[in-house]
Amino acid sequence: DQCAARDWMKYESVRGMRDILPGEIGYWKQVEEKVREVAACFYYREIRLPLMEHTELFSRGIGEETDVVNKEMYTFLDKKNRSLTLRPEATASVARAYLEHGLHVTEPFQKLFYIGPMFRYEKPQKGRSRQFHQYGVEAIGSLDPALDADVISFAWTLMDMLGLSGLSLRLNSIGCAEDRQRYRKALSGYFAAHIDEMCTDCRRRYDSNPLRILDCKKSHCQPYIQQAPASIDYLCADCDRHFVEVQGCLDKLGLNYRLDARLIRGLDTTRAPC
Repeated sequence: DQCAARDWMKYESVRGMRDILPGEIGYWKQVEEKVREVAACFYYREIRLPLMEHTELFSRGIGEETDVVNKEMYTFLDKKNRSLTLRPEATASVARAYLEHGLHVTEPFQKLFYIGPMFRYEKPQKGRSRQFHQYGVEAIGSLDPALDADVISFAWTLMDMLGLSGLSLRLNSIGCAEDRQRYRKALSGYFAAHIDEMCTDCRRRYDSNPLRILDCKKSHCQPYIQQAPASIDYLCADCDRHFVEVQGCLDKLGLNYRLDARLIRGLDTTRAPC
C-alpha cells in the first residue's frame, strides 16, 4: 500500500554503489561476453574468487604503503574479531587461491581471468564508484617475456573488439625487488632537495615509499616528478633483457607503444613491465 511504499522510499543505495537495472543488463552482458570470448582465444580460464579476504592478504600483497591499503579498503572486524576486507582488486586473491589449492604443485603454469565487483572507498565521481566491476588476467608459473606481451595483447584486443578508440599504450619497467630498492634510494636522494615544496601526500610517501611519489597527479608536483630519475636506468641485466624482449614481442604483434619512464602502477605486486 502507499504507506508501505513511503516507508521503503526512505532507503537509498549506499553512496558510491548503484543498482544495475534490467534496461542496462544487455550492455553489461555484451561486455562480459566479449571478455570471455577474448579469454577463450588467448587460452585463459575463468576463476571465481570470494568477495572478501583476510585483511593481511591485501596489506601484504598490494603493499603496506599504497593508497589502496592506507585509504581505500573497506575493512571490518567479524564476530570473532578477525579483520576482513572487501576485495579492492583480485591479483592477491588469485595468488592465494593458486597456493591454497596446490596449483603450484599440480599445474604450476596457469593462465587465469576473473570478472566481478571490487570495492574501494574513494570519492564517488564520474567513472569512479565505490563498488565497480573489473576484469583481469593473470599468467602464473613462468617468467617468459612473451607472457607479458600476451597479457598486454589480451587487453588491447578486448578494447578493440569493444569498439573503443583514442587509446594509447605506454610501457615501463620497475624491475625486480632489488632493482626497486636501488631505484627507491635514487628517488630519495633526488626528492630530498624538493620535498618541502611538494604536496602533503608526496611528503608522506617520501618517508614510507618514495616510488609512490610518481603516482602524484598534483600540478605543482609535476615539474619535480618529470625530472626524477627513470626506473629503467636501475634495472639489473636480467630485468633489462626481459624488458627488451617484451618490447620485441610487442613489435612482432604489431602493437604500437611508447616508453614512459614515469609510469608507476598503484600496486606493489608488479614485477618487470607495468
